[in-house]
Amino acid sequence: MSAPEGFRADLIRTVQAGVPLTQRPFQALAEKLGQSERMVIDELGALSSEKILREISAVLEGSALGYDSALVAGSVPEDRLQATVEAINAHPTVSHNYLRNHHYNLWFTIAVPPRMGLERTLELLAEEASVEAFHPLRRTHTFKIGVNFDPVSMKNNTEVSVSSPMAPVDVGEREARFFRALQTPLPLTERPFDALAGQIDAAGSELIAFANDHLGNAIRRYVGTLRHRKLGVRENGMVVWRAASEEIGAAGDRLARAPEVSHCYARNGIEGFPYTLYSMVHGPTRESCQALARDLSREVGIDDYAVLFSEREFKKQRLRYFLPELDRWWDERVS
Repeated sequence: MSAPEGFRADLIRTVQAGVPLTQRPFQALAEKLGQSERMVIDELGALSSEKILREISAVLEGSALGYDSALVAGSVPEDRLQATVEAINAHPTVSHNYLRNHHYNLWFTIAVPPRMGLERTLELLAEEASVEAFHPLRRTHTFKIGVNFDPVSMKNNTEVSVSSPMAPVDVGEREARFFRALQTPLPLTERPFDALAGQIDAAGSELIAFANDHLGNAIRRYVGTLRHRKLGVRENGMVVWRAASEEIGAAGDRLARAPEVSHCYARNGIEGFPYTLYSMVHGPTRESCQALARDLSREVGIDDYAVLFSEREFKKQRLRYFLPELDRWWDERVS
C-alpha cells in the first residue's frame, strides 16, 4: 500500500519533534498519524535509504554527564589545512568540523570528560596539527537549540527554549552502557529497544525505563535527525553578533523567536573575534541567509555582525559519549 499524500511530510515533522520511548514507538507514531505501524516503519526505511533520515537516537546533554564542551575556532594556513583536518577529525568526540569564510577559518565542536580537560585536549590537537592554537568558545547561555524543519515551508518549528542548569548524573559502568545504547541509531523494527538492550545484556523494558527517567535532563531529546539539504534547506550561516553584556539577554530572546534560527547561544569572546552572541540561520540560498541577517539586525538593533558560511564540511555526526575509542585516543598521547 502506498503512503497517502502528505504522510511523509507529517512523519518528518513528527520524528523531528520526538520519538516515544515505549516498547513499540512506531506503533505510537502510527496512532498519532492515523496510519499503520508497518507504513511508518516502511516510510522511515525509505527516508533512510534516500539519505534523508540520518538516524533516530538520543541527544545527550554533556553538561549533565560531566563533559566540558565548546565550539572551537582556529586560524589555519592553507598549506596546513588538510593535515589539521585529519588530526581534528580523528578525535572521537569532534562532531562537527567546518571551513568558514573568516580569518578564523576552521570551526569544530568537541566535548571531553573531566579527566582529559578541554584546554589540554586542544593543546594536544594543536601540537598534532602543528598550528599555533585552538580557541574554545564556551556557551554561557542557551536561548534556543534544536532543529525541526518543516519539509513544506522550510521553517524551523523548534520551540524557543530557555536554558536552565542540568542536574548532574552519577554515571557508573551500568549507566554508561545504557547511555551508549540509547545514542545508538534506533533499528527500524517493531520492538527496536529490545534490539538495543540486547546489545548490553539488558531487557528492553529496563532500557526504556532508564531513558524515561533521564529524558529532559541527561537525555535532552529522543528524536530523528535529517539531512536538511535533502529537504531543500541547502544553506546555513553562523551569524555572530557583537553585543554588549546588557544587550545579550534581550537580543538572544528576539533571535530565538525567528523560525529561520535553529540555534542561539551566548559565548565568551576571543582575541580578534569580539562577537559574543551566535545564531544559526537557514535558507535555500546564501543570499536568503544574508537578507535574513539584515532583517534580524534591524530587529535586535545590533549592526555589528558577521555571517560565516560553511565553505566545506569536513565532519558532521551526532555527538556520542562514553566512547572506548576516546579513552584510547587519550591514553596513546598522555600515557
